[in-house]
Amino acid sequence: MIARRSRLAFAALFALACNTPTSASDTGVTPVDVADSRDAERDAMDDASDASESDDASDVVTDAPPPVRCVRRPRSDAGVADGGDAGLACNGSPELCERRFDQVAYATTHNAFAVEDERFGAPNQRRSMRQQLADGVRGLMLDVYLDRGRAQLCHGPCSLGRRPLVDGLCDITQFLDDQPGEVVTIIFESYTTAAEVERAFVESGLIERVHEQRAGDPWPTLRAMIERDRRVVVLTDREGGARPWYLPVWSHAWETPFSARTPTDLETCRMNRGSRANPLFIFNHFLTNPLASPELATMVNNDPFLIDRARRCQRETSALPNFVTVDYYDIGSVLSTTRALNGL
Repeated sequence: MIARRSRLAFAALFALACNTPTSASDTGVTPVDVADSRDAERDAMDDASDASESDDASDVVTDAPPPVRCVRRPRSDAGVADGGDAGLACNGSPELCERRFDQVAYATTHNAFAVEDERFGAPNQRRSMRQQLADGVRGLMLDVYLDRGRAQLCHGPCSLGRRPLVDGLCDITQFLDDQPGEVVTIIFESYTTAAEVERAFVESGLIERVHEQRAGDPWPTLRAMIERDRRVVVLTDREGGARPWYLPVWSHAWETPFSARTPTDLETCRMNRGSRANPLFIFNHFLTNPLASPELATMVNNDPFLIDRARRCQRETSALPNFVTVDYYDIGSVLSTTRALNGL
């Protein structure tokens, strides 16, 4: 964790890095690879090819599909078909099964990959993506860049922390292998191409579970998505529509503002991007002053502040907050608030 008294100094460094073109060799900051022991082996295998690639690597996926790099687990149907339809639980509850995807609220983590424990600079979460999913998070906001010849999860300059996108997607693949009754959404802020993102989906095996959706068509129920095993919704702000499953976020969703510095700044339900005619509502509920912090999360993540704002926005806009998006989700009542929005 960044100590409170050093946070301003770090913010200045972060701002400088964000506004200065950088590479791993000219930043003066030692790159931080945020990956587990598997990555050392993978990086050793990739060194030869990575050395010949640059940040301007081609955005064309080769004809030969990349190998699946994710260690898959045998699929279990426990909790899905056990006992017939009576045993079906969708995102943890039988009551959600007959609801359309857009009629359900999902606890969502802002910059889900930027984790303190994995030594990211300017973190937004404390617990790993794997732990987030295990705890009940079902929406993950991910920033993706092309760095070192591959798609990386980075928050701003990759010198402040990076993790291969394929490894983050493997966390989701393995979670869905273990939990066949769950639906997960990824919301990308993308600084690379659809082709590079697709490559990581193929390598992770997650491509097998992506859901295709045309703007304007009704969303399927959670039951239908689970029975088809198309349980991953992918929204993106760049090149959406380049693949049938790579959905343009602002054709499907709208959001509240995301640049709040104080709790008072969150006293709005006005639209920022997208259109209120879209069926999905991204409910941004986090503070950045100048960076995210547990102290700021404590100010806004608790009920009644969180549930009161969510309910007020639901009344004012006639839209269910689908993606209840926070920093430091493990602080406060985000998970229980999301359940309450679902009437559970």
